[in-house]
Amino acid sequence: MSRRVVVVGAGIAGSAAAFAAARAGAEVVVVHDRAGASALCSGALDLEAWDTDASGEVAARAQRALTDAELAAFLTALGAHRLGGTAPNGVIATASGVVRPACAADRALLDLAPLAGRRVAVADIERDDWDASLLAKAFGASAWAEHTGTTFTPVFVRLLRTGYERRIAPYDFAELHDDPARGAALADALNAAAPDVDAWLVGPWLGIQPDTVAAIRARARVPLGETTSLLAGAAGARFERARDRLFTELGVEVRRGRVGRVAARDASWALELAPDSDGAPGELAASAVVLATGGVGAGGIVFTWRLPGVVRGFELPFAAPVTLALDGESLGGGGSLYGPSLETKGLGALERVGIACDALGRPVGKNAAQMGLFVAGDAVAGRPRTMLGAALAGLASGNVAAGG
Repeated sequence: MSRRVVVVGAGIAGSAAAFAAARAGAEVVVVHDRAGASALCSGALDLEAWDTDASGEVAARAQRALTDAELAAFLTALGAHRLGGTAPNGVIATASGVVRPACAADRALLDLAPLAGRRVAVADIERDDWDASLLAKAFGASAWAEHTGTTFTPVFVRLLRTGYERRIAPYDFAELHDDPARGAALADALNAAAPDVDAWLVGPWLGIQPDTVAAIRARARVPLGETTSLLAGAAGARFERARDRLFTELGVEVRRGRVGRVAARDASWALELAPDSDGAPGELAASAVVLATGGVGAGGIVFTWRLPGVVRGFELPFAAPVTLALDGESLGGGGSLYGPSLETKGLGALERVGIACDALGRPVGKNAAQMGLFVAGDAVAGRPRTMLGAALAGLASGNVAAGG
C-alpha cells in the first residue's frame, strides 16, 4: 500500500513537493485555500536574492541548481517556466525599468541575452500604468545595455480598443489576449508598427493561460516577450493554471480549505480542517505531511498582539508540533511588549522568521514521534525567500516524505 502524503500549501514549494511525492509512488493530497506568494510572483525565478554578488559560493550554488535534473524535470512538467537562458542565466527586464539576470523565468518573459547588441522595441500603448519612453530610457541606461551595445526604443502601437482598457488591472488586460482573435491582433499590431526591429518588449499582457504566449509568438515576426509582472499579475496567474494542470496530470487530489491542526497520531498524522473548509471529511489521515504554507508574506506566519500592551509575536495560523525561530533563536508562544521587536530586528525579520528545521526540512527540537513531518519553502526559518529555493526544498521534502 502506498504512503499517503498530505501537502499543505500549493505555491511552488508545495507543488514541487507534490510532484516529487507523486513521482515516487505516493498517494498525494494537496490542501490549500487562498493565493500565496507564488501567485504574486514577478515571473523571475532566483535561487538567491537576484542582486547578491554572484561570486564564490553563491555562484556555485546557482550553477548546481541550474544543472539539477529533478528541478529541470519539475519546471518542464509545470510547463510555465524555463531554466536559464543562453547560459548560465537569462537576462530579463523588470516592469520598474531594471535589467537583471535570472536563473529561470516565466516563459512569457523576453530573454534579452541573445539580443545583445541589437535593437529592442518597447511597445508604447496608452495604459495608465505603462510609460514606454521612460522604461526604454532606463533599460538603455543599464550597465548590461551599455556593455553590450543594446538599444531600447519606444514604438507606438495602437492596441487598446476601448477607453476603459487603459485603466483596468494588468491581470484583466492580459486575460483579454487569451482570446485567440485578440492575441492574433496583438501580434499583427506589433508586426505593422515596426517591421525593422529585432525584438519586441511588452508589458505583462500576453495572457494568463500558459499556452497563450506560444500562440502569439508564432504569429510575431521577431522575438517577443514581457517584462516581469507586478503583484497579482499575469505571471502569478500563469503559475496557478500550470500548477492545476500538473496536479490533474499527476492524479493529485486537491482539497480546498484551511488546516486548523496537524497532530501526530500513533505512527501517522491527522490534519483537522478548519470549519470554513469545503467538503468532507473534516479530518485527513497521512503517513507524512509537508508544510509548505509560506511565510509572513503569504499569511503562513502571522504577527499578533493583544491590547492593551501585550504582544503575542509571531505565530502559525494553525496548531502544529513545530517551533518558530528568528536568527537562530526559538520564539515562544507568548511575550510582552518587549517580545520580538521589529524596531530592533528590522523589517528584514519578516523575511527570516519561520519554522526551525534541519537540512532535510524536518522540524528541529521535537522527539521521534514527530518523524514524518516536513517543512518547505518560505515557511522555513532563515532561508532565502526565492522561487527556486522554495522549489528545491519542496522537491527534497516530497521525496523524503514519500520514501518514509
